[in-house]
Amino acid sequence: MVTSVRVIFEGWLRRENGVLKEAHSTSTLVLTEGHHILVDTSSRQQRAPLLQGLAEAGLRPEDIDILVNTHLHADHIGNNDLFASAVKIARSEECPDASFISITEDAEILPGISLMHTPGHSRGSMSVVVETADRRYVIAGDAVPTRDNLEKWMPPMIHYDRNVAVDSMRRIRDIADVIIPGHGDAFEIDLPPGRER
Repeated sequence: MVTSVRVIFEGWLRRENGVLKEAHSTSTLVLTEGHHILVDTSSRQQRAPLLQGLAEAGLRPEDIDILVNTHLHADHIGNNDLFASAVKIARSEECPDASFISITEDAEILPGISLMHTPGHSRGSMSVVVETADRRYVIAGDAVPTRDNLEKWMPPMIHYDRNVAVDSMRRIRDIADVIIPGHGDAFEIDLPPGRER
């Protein structure tokens, strides 16, 4: 059973004149009664605040037993080396090395925690769907890079197929109560017509 979902490092993007200049991903901690799961480790430049966020949660890197990378861009995996004892999971389309469990299908990895393929930003982008007692969280990675992307219905600026990216955003919006974007803090969404909390 999932006991909590917590952003431990809030990432951000910096753009100038429509050009991406800097990116650091959000890192999210999911706690269950028997596991400590981390989703994305941000960029190497954010190592100290990531470690501080873990410490504030009462954890050390060696306490993380499962690490999920939503995709394998540098701003999402920059501190993976801190979690040598964790089982690492990524989609096969991201061409992970042998240190990862490479998955090819949507899967429940623990009760209440599922991986959902949400391509568009990259071919192997995936989101982590977490069911708590009263909310369904979607840790979206760069399928939803920022809250602004969803509110303005704009796909990620970097994408290989706009239509695929928009479809992934729609699927996330349709199932989530709370979205944790790839670069920002968690936010609740307005429910689509016909869906109740």
